[in-house]
Amino acid sequence: ELDDGATIATKTMVWAAGVRAHPLGEALGLETARAGRVVVDDTLQVPGRPEIFVLGDLAASYDEDGALLPQVAPVAIQGGQHVARSIEALIGGAEPSTFRYRDKGSMATIGRHSAVVELPNGLRFSGFLGWVAWLLLHLIMLIGFRNRANVLVNWAWNYLTYDRGSRVIVDDQPQELSGWR
Repeated sequence: ELDDGATIATKTMVWAAGVRAHPLGEALGLETARAGRVVVDDTLQVPGRPEIFVLGDLAASYDEDGALLPQVAPVAIQGGQHVARSIEALIGGAEPSTFRYRDKGSMATIGRHSAVVELPNGLRFSGFLGWVAWLLLHLIMLIGFRNRANVLVNWAWNYLTYDRGSRVIVDDQPQELSGWR
């Protein structure tokens, strides 16, 4: 809804927002870096507080070249695996190892028959080949034959019927949002 009360009918809405870490680190008095991310060492522990591990979107962790790691799921997943191994090591009397994020590349669909792919070795491709690679990788990463079959059938149906793959599930009738401007 616009400031004057008018609305614009659309099938697609794009939402963009800034990325800021949860305020927990600041609330606990931990040192924070850009965007409220908690400063950690190369083991994902808070300097001077070895009993505290921080990972994912909340951690200001860096790669081997000194670049801040992005706030994306693969970094959080690998960080979680690292912290689990580190806790096991500490219980066993050993020191935690250095966290090394392994970039597996990036993929994004950009249309009905097009996607962009960037592999960690620098290889890039796009278009139809990228789209097929995106589809295959997502199917391979699903757990279980039934899940793969369901997703494949759903994708095929959406492809053949031009049905929109993403949607917000709401009532048929629009509802007033109090205070929305």
